Amino acid sequence: MGMGEDNIFKVQARVVLEGLCVAWGKGLRQVEVECDNGLLVESLLDGGSVNSRMAELRLIHGILNCEWNVRIRHVPRSQNAVVDHMARLAISGPPSLVVFEKPPT
Repeated sequence: MGMGEDNIFKVQARVVLEGLCVAWGKGLRQVEVECDNGLLVESLLDGGSVNSRMAELRLIHGILNCEWNVRIRHVPRSQNAVVDHMARLAISGPPSLVVFEKPPT
């Protein structure tokens, strides 16, 4: 990975981690995570995150081992229109965590 790709990977891992933390905090015990970064999804599914040097991956691994059902799957960016729409809505205001209870229409 190049320098830019490394930063993007870390940001996407952080987003997954924060999303999982929000879901756990809200009491959700069955969660689906969709991510357009195939390498990140592969890292999480193959268990390589356990010994990763990246703190975000280790933290994700830890939260995945809590008592809940989490399904992680790769969704190609071309099929991720809802996430793109949510991202545009989120960046239209000041930087903050945005939680959508239901996907916007």
